[in-house]
Formats: sequence, C-alpha cells, structure tokens
Amino acid sequence: MKSLFRAGFFRRIVVPALLAIIMFVVTVFAFVIPAFKKSAMQQKQSMLLELTNTAWSILQKYHKDQTAGILTIDEAQQKAIAEIEALRYGVEKKDYFWITDMEPAMIMHPYVHDLTGQSLSEFADPDGKKLFIEARELAKTKGEGFISYKWQFMDDSTNIVPKLSFIKVFEPWQWIIGTGVYIDDVEKEISSLTNKMIFILLGIFALISLIIFFITYQSLGIESRRREAEAQLHESREKYRSLVESSTEGIILLLNGKISYSNTFIQSWLQYNGDEMAELNLPEILEDGIAETIEHPGDEHRLDVKLLKKDGSRTEAIMTILPVHFAEKEGLLLTFRDISEHLTVQTALEINREMIEQIAEVKSLGIFRFTLDSKSRIMKYNDQLARMLGYDKPEELKSVSLSRILGGSAALKQILSRLPETGTINTSKVKLLTKDNHFIDVRLSLFVGIDNRQQRYCNGIAEIAGESAGINEDATSGRIPPVFAVNLLPLSAFCHQPVTCPIDATISDVLKLLADNNADCVIVLLNYRCSGIITRGDLIKRFYLHHTDTSMHALSIATSPVITISSGSSTTDAYTLMHRNNITQLPVLNPSGDPVGIVSLARLAGNYIDIAEFAAQLLKTGNSVTELSRFRKSIPGLIGPMLGQTDSVVTFTGILSGFNDTITNQIISNAIKEIGKPPVAFSFFSFGSAGRRELAFNSDQDNAIIYEDNSEIPDAELQQYFLTLSDRICRQLDQTGLISCKGGYMASNPAWCKPLSTWKKYFAGWIDNAEPENILNISVFFDFRHVNGDQQLFNELEQFVFDTLKGKTAFFYFLARNIAGFRPGGSKFGTMLSEASGKKSEMVDIKNSIAIVVMFVRIYALHNNIRLKGTVERARAIYKLNVFSRATYDEVLFQYNFLMTLRLKIQLQQLASGSEPDNLVEVKKLTEMEQFILKKIHAGINEFDERLSATFMSAYKG
Repeated sequence: MKSLFRAGFFRRIVVPALLAIIMFVVTVFAFVIPAFKKSAMQQKQSMLLELTNTAWSILQKYHKDQTAGILTIDEAQQKAIAEIEALRYGVEKKDYFWITDMEPAMIMHPYVHDLTGQSLSEFADPDGKKLFIEARELAKTKGEGFISYKWQFMDDSTNIVPKLSFIKVFEPWQWIIGTGVYIDDVEKEISSLTNKMIFILLGIFALISLIIFFITYQSLGIESRRREAEAQLHESREKYRSLVESSTEGIILLLNGKISYSNTFIQSWLQYNGDEMAELNLPEILEDGIAETIEHPGDEHRLDVKLLKKDGSRTEAIMTILPVHFAEKEGLLLTFRDISEHLTVQTALEINREMIEQIAEVKSLGIFRFTLDSKSRIMKYNDQLARMLGYDKPEELKSVSLSRILGGSAALKQILSRLPETGTINTSKVKLLTKDNHFIDVRLSLFVGIDNRQQRYCNGIAEIAGESAGINEDATSGRIPPVFAVNLLPLSAFCHQPVTCPIDATISDVLKLLADNNADCVIVLLNYRCSGIITRGDLIKRFYLHHTDTSMHALSIATSPVITISSGSSTTDAYTLMHRNNITQLPVLNPSGDPVGIVSLARLAGNYIDIAEFAAQLLKTGNSVTELSRFRKSIPGLIGPMLGQTDSVVTFTGILSGFNDTITNQIISNAIKEIGKPPVAFSFFSFGSAGRRELAFNSDQDNAIIYEDNSEIPDAELQQYFLTLSDRICRQLDQTGLISCKGGYMASNPAWCKPLSTWKKYFAGWIDNAEPENILNISVFFDFRHVNGDQQLFNELEQFVFDTLKGKTAFFYFLARNIAGFRPGGSKFGTMLSEASGKKSEMVDIKNSIAIVVMFVRIYALHNNIRLKGTVERARAIYKLNVFSRATYDEVLFQYNFLMTLRLKIQLQQLASGSEPDNLVEVKKLTEMEQFILKKIHAGINEFDERLSATFMSAYKG
C-alpha cells in the first residue's frame, strides 16, 4: 500500500502541490518582498533628495545676498546656519540637517554641538565606517549622493540604528549639506510582511494537505483496484508468454503477411534471433511455395512442410495454420512440430543394432530373447550365440528349445524362479549345453521387458566364463571393477518375498510357514507393521534348546524391535546395517512402512564386498605414509568409471569417503602405536563434507578430537597427549593427500582438541548466543560424524547438541537469514564471479552452489531432530516427516546429484590431464543441456529464500 501511494499519488498529486507552494515561496521571498523593500527605499531616497534641495536653496539665497552686497559672507553664513539648524521634519519633528566643510569639519549639527568646529576625519559609526570622509569623497566626485551608516536614534545616544542620508555640496562656500532618515522602520515593515506571508503560506500548505489527504483517501481504493487489475493482467501475460516460450513447438504470428512474433523454440530451431526473424518473409523459411497458399486458409488445418534454416539446411515439420484476431487485426497463428527426429529413429535404431552386433562380435557375447510363457521359446538370437553353442549354421538353433540349452526344464525353472521383482539377473554363472552335448560355463545376465502388446519377454546376454578372460578384461577395459558393481544395483535386486504371520500366530504356525515356503525367517505383523522377526537361529536358541511348547504365541520367541531398511536404500546401507547389528535377515519396507521384501546376508555374500574391507585388502602389503599416499592417488582411477552409473551420486562419494576413513583409521592406529595408548577415551570425528560422507577429489581436512574429562589426570597432561596425537594424524593425512584446512579447522589446532565438557560449552555457546556474523562458519560443525575411538563419547556429545537445539528459534532464525544471504559468487547465472579467481568470466564455483543445497537441507534436519549426516539421507528423512513435499524432495535430490556429479566429473578430467582439481566450472565448455539444467538449478536455489523465511524467519519476527 505504501509503495502504491508513493508511486502514484506522490508523483501526480503531491509533487504538483509542492511545486505550487515552492513557486509561491520563491515569488514572495525572491520578488515581492525585495520589490517592496526597494520601493520603500526609493520613497525614502526621493524624500531626502527633495528635503536636501530645499535646505540647499536656503544656502543659495544667502549666497545671493552676499554677492549682492546686502550681507557680508560671515553674516550670510551665520544666517544660513541659523535658519537650517532650526529646520525639522518627520513624525516627531526630530529629523534635521547638518553641515560640514570639505576638510571635513563639522560646521553645524543641531543635536551634537560638541562636534562643531571639530575635524571629522576619524569619526566612524559603530561598524567602523568613516561616514564623513565617504560624504566628502562623494561630494568631490559626484556633487551629491546617498550614503548609509549607523547613527544614534534621534536624541537617544544609546540607541544605534541604520540610517540613510543624502548629501549635496554647496560649491561657493565648499560646504556639504546633508540630512538622513532612519530605515529601521523599513526593516520592521519587511519583517512584518514576511511573518504575514509565512502565516499565509502555512495556511495554504495546511489547506492543500487536507485536500491531498481527501483526494488520497478517495482515490486510494480506485488506484489499488487498478493496480490489482494491472498485476493480474501482467501475470496473465507472463503466464501466457512463459507457456509460449517454454513450448516444445515453434510458434509464429503473422499480421499483414509479416512475422509479428516468434518464440524462442522456432528461433533456436531455425538458427535466427528475434530481430532477424522479424525481418524475414514467410517464403524465406518455407520451401516449395507453401507460403503463398496459406494467405486465406479458412479454417484450421495442417500441412507437412520443409523449413529452411539460416545455414541453408532443411528440416521436416508439421505446420498447423489457425486464423486469429489480434488487436483488431486479422492474422495467422502458425505452429510447427519437429518431425525430423521421428524420421531418423528407424535409421538410428538400425545403427544401434549394428553397433550392438559389432560389440557382441568383438566381446564374444551371445545375445538372445525368449518368451516368458509356458513354452519359453527363443524368439531372436545373434550368430555369436549359435557359434558359442557349437552350431555351424545359425538357423539350426531355431529348432532348439531353451530348456535343452540350459540342460533341462528343471534348470530353466530354477533360473526363472530367481528372477526378482525387478526382473533382472546380473552375471549369474550357469552351464549351457552345446550341440555336441558338452557343458560350457557362461556368465548369464537376464532382463525382463514388455512389448507393445503387453507381452512379457526376457533378453539374455551370455559371455564365456574364464578366469583369464575376466582378469584381462578388468585390467584393460576400464570398466567398473566387479568388486564395486553390486553397489550400482538397487536393493530390490537382492530381495525375496517376505513370509509373514499375524501377531496371534503360534510357534507351530511359524514352523509350518518356514517349511512350506523354504524360508529363513518369518515376520510377525501387527496392523501390517513389523512387530517381530523369527529366524531359524531364533528357533534353535529359543525353541529347540528350551523345549518350548509349540502352542505358545510366536511373538514370545521373536526378536523385537525389528531392525529394518527402506526400499530406496543402497546395498551398502543394507550390508553396513546387518554387519553393525550382527543380524542375517533384514526386512525391507516401502515408503508406507509395509514390508515388501527380505534381504539376507547370505544372498549378499559373494556379491557384495565392504569398501573398508576391500581397502584393507589393498593395504595389506604396507601401511606406511608412502603406501597410504600411493593408495590415495590410485583411488580416482579405481572408482572413476563408476561416476554417473547410478541414479544417485551418494554411492560414489560414499566409496570415496569410505576409502578416506580407512586411511584415517590406519594413520590413527599407527600414531597410537608410536606415542602410546591414550590416557582416557577419545573420539576422532570429521565434520563438513567428510562428516557427511560427501568428499570430492580436492576436499581438505575438517576434523577434531573429543576426549574424556578426568579429574585424576591434569588437564595439561591430557591436552599435551592429544595435541601430539592430533598433530601426527593431521600431518600424515596431509602427506597422504588430504590437504590441511586453510582455516585451521583440524584436530591439531588446540581450539578443536578439547575435552567433552569444553565441546559442550562450544555448542551451547553457538546455539544459545547465536551471532549472525559467524553462525554460517560454525554451522559445518553440525555435520559431525564419528570416525575412530569411543563411539559412546561421541554419542553423548551428539545427544547434548540435539537436546540444546530444541526450541532455539533465534539460532534457526540467524542460520536461515545467513543461508538466505549466501550466494554462489553472484545472484544470477552467467554473470557470476568466481571467488577463487576474482576474474569476471562465465565461471561458476560449483562448491558454493552445492553448499546452498547442503545448508538448506541441514537446517531442516537440525530443526527436526534428524541425526543422519548425508544430504540425501537427510532430505529423505525430512520428506518422510512430511516437512518436505514430494516436489521439494525431488528437486533437492536432483539439484544435489547433478551439481555433485558435475563437480566430480570435472575434477576427474582435471586429474586425467595432470592438473590440480578445483571447483570452477567454465560454463561455455558445458553442453547446452548442462547449461540449461545449471541455470534452472540456480533459479531454483534462489527460491529457497522464501521457504526459509516462511519456516524460520517469519515466526521469529513475530
């Protein structure tokens, strides 16, 4: 409302009124009052001139009497002096004349007789002005004139006021006669007039203000409605423009046969800009004279046309012609749909088929497809499969059944039964029967699909198995090492259907379910939720060994509460969870909390290898700093091919962080062996990207140490030991390639190597006394994760932190405000400044872009007591609490995955070229699609401010 008032009424009503008042003031004070003063002074001057001439005529009369011999000169002068001395005028008859000579000396003054005969050369008024000297000079040069000075008011010598006099020389006697009037009355009249004008001005101003207020009050509603209508119209126009601009069809508006408008799609398609399109005639972009046929199209209709691009090439399109009325003009709306891509699909598919056949030929891969009906017929296959099975003529394989190739119907059923819900079997080792009845070992992969008639089929890839082949391939091909391949699979690939029973089932019911389903466990359900789980191990330990009655409730021997995992988790998460809790069966839940599968440790065994375990195997030959450094340098080449092979970059960064944890633990172990056992329990923890398990190839150290408070050991002794330990750890981490933190956020810094009580004070101070200028810097400490040492000690600090965070609205307000104020080098894509380089170019610091997403998710995680560390798992937990909508959750995941993948991809390219990895992305080197996505992501990041304000800032402001 205020902006509305300022923008409209101030400009159109208040400003003209103010201008009128200003013009009135200027007129009065710059022209009227000065003119009044000038007029008054002119009246005074005219009066003095006439009075002085009258007195001067007396002198002239007596001079004539002298020249006539009637009087002597002395008599004539004395009579003249006596007559002029008696002259009076003015209101109180106290204004007079005075006479001086040219010396000057006073000849006559009616009130100050002491001056008679005295020299007036040094006589001056209170301002130091020698008025009689000035009168003499004026008499000599001009003969007469006006002088102004200060003089006593009439006969009151204590009152000095301004006075204006007129003097005139009487040449025969060399006298100067003068008289003056006081002009303080002029000043008083001017002051009185000024005061009256000011009162008048204030009255006018008050009246105008009332008028403006009345007009404003009456017109504000009208103006508000007008603005609202304008805003709605503008919004409608922008929505329509956005719709048109984002259209995947080209649009051209023709008015009077000229191109009046074209959207960005058609401009990009035909390689013209908007101005160039406006200058074109329709025949210049339509081939075969189509343009002339559409001037009078009648009703809407479609045509197949060929469009001419700026570079002279042609493209196929379907043109829709629609007559329109626009701004009282007749026009045509032309829309163009690109069909050139559809025309080349068949060609592309043919090329892809040839490429697949060439790859299969080179790699000796047998490719085939079979039906999933009762007959399991082989529908298609390549020549390589026929040769692999010993058939000289590929067509001979058409008459061979799939069950025969797999060694019988039982083998076929066994393989098909292993197809999980996802319909994928990856590199399962099986035996195939050749034409001459010999078995060969192959690695078989199966993938279920559905054709256009909704009929299910299965594609298969068979590859000759052999140790030497496998070794050579992994050593030379640059593919993902098999040890990590399983990490790329969804958890559902290892699930089997859960066997469940109701909560009132007996042990006898459970035994029957296990036997009938050949299952390893049974889940006990209460309201479709996991209430307990019974494994074969539970039966042995709690039933057979104790001879429990089979009629008892199954829940009496069940394990409760049940450890579960979400269906969206990775195999890494599942393996870690089972290993940490020493369990062999892990129920898998869908987003609603219903059990949809069971993952067994036995099924993962042989398929999954723990990253830490694999790293330990690589380091068996040596654990010195040199060996650790060599191992870290090999990591990019070892895991680099995995990047981009999964839907989420979390798996990749998790492996990278897992390797770093292994190196860190080895360094800590070596350091403790060298300096001795710790005097008290401690926890070495990481924070920042390492704490979130989101390391990149240029990440630096962010770590600290907590140690136990102990009153029996001097603080200095404890501090000395752990600083020595920390210094050794941080120095060796730097030597192995994890560089030191430039900001000093490391355990080797005494500030970050403290007992538990001090760390509690740190966090309590950061939370309770949140300071806006540093809260963003310390917020990375809230991404802390235990790496080595006493887990319970770390848990105690973590519990304290989350207890302290409860209800701290000021902390979240300042944190949200700082996040909202943080920008990745700039606020607009394409004009960002790289903070690292300081040069203005199209360079984006991708780390800063990622940081905003991380900070946005972190504040919601802290606010909702979510103790997970990674950005993705935090976002998933926030979504499950219904704090994030599905759209926000998907947006955050997409932004993080894209930005982090782009950062790691560029760093891998830098490492491959021998340069140091950094976080700078040169926009022009990205693909058009990557540039488009990056621009959209930055636009989406800017929208985080509104969500932060609504959640954390509005309520705090009250």
